[in-house]
Amino acid sequence: MQSKLYILAFMLAGLVVVSVFFVMDSSPKNNLANAEPAFNSTEAYLLPISEPSYFPIYNPNPPAGGEKPVLDAKSGLIYDTRSGRILFDKNSRAKLPIASLTKIMSAVIVIENLNPKDVVTVPKETLKVDTEKQSLYLGEEITVENLLKLMLIESSNDAAYTLAYYTSVKGINFVDKMNEKARLLNMNDSNFLDSAGLNDDAYSTSEDLIKLVKYSLKYDVIWQILTEKSVIIKSTDGKIEHNVESTDQLLGVIPDIFGGKTGNTDGALGCMILVVDIPDKNDKLISIVLGSQDRFGDTKKLIDWAKSAYRWE
Repeated sequence: MQSKLYILAFMLAGLVVVSVFFVMDSSPKNNLANAEPAFNSTEAYLLPISEPSYFPIYNPNPPAGGEKPVLDAKSGLIYDTRSGRILFDKNSRAKLPIASLTKIMSAVIVIENLNPKDVVTVPKETLKVDTEKQSLYLGEEITVENLLKLMLIESSNDAAYTLAYYTSVKGINFVDKMNEKARLLNMNDSNFLDSAGLNDDAYSTSEDLIKLVKYSLKYDVIWQILTEKSVIIKSTDGKIEHNVESTDQLLGVIPDIFGGKTGNTDGALGCMILVVDIPDKNDKLISIVLGSQDRFGDTKKLIDWAKSAYRWE
């Protein structure tokens, strides 16, 4: 009798297991035979092959040869904006005086704190500040916009100091603003001491200047001004006329220049920033040269090499 009970219990248990199996098998959640796969390998294979995640692509055998340029500069760098990559680097973290490259930062401060249509009266404190060249006149009335052009195109130190003076009249410390902006941009190896870059105790690095240039690209007006070879700028009453010539000797020499800024002091030697478009690729090259006896030659070497050693298609 007891053995019959065991057999009956065993059969009932078997029926329960079979029932559970069929219930689970018919559940939508577990019907693996009919379920869509989480990743369909056939569909993935048929998708169009995507392009590499970024250009440019290094060409190990460029037409002009693969050797990196030899620079006279103490520091040099070339940077691709689209990929965010440094393509060439020579002592890019060296802290060096940057002379009038400082004026890119000054232009940013002017745009962010002053009205371009404001009229400024030139004071005696901002005339012939480099003891060599006077580019403004005592009592001349000129707009902030035109001072910005003078500062960027012909690298006028008088214009840079006049803009800083006018900013101080409005209760803003210009140099403090420059260093505050540098900290916000994580330019941690930079220190600014004047709006023109005359003080060679100030310093920056090629790497930090890339951060500044990238930020300044949001202001088209800066780079539009920096493509001008020559302009005529007048005082607000039209009585004083300034014939302004660019200090950038590479304008018209290198194609597709988006803008450039030069710098030179006895301590800094020759310095240069140049931004060049890569046509139809939504990309730019930024070249930085610091402490060079041949800033234009070094810059051209960097741009020519990058265009030869890398391809964008």
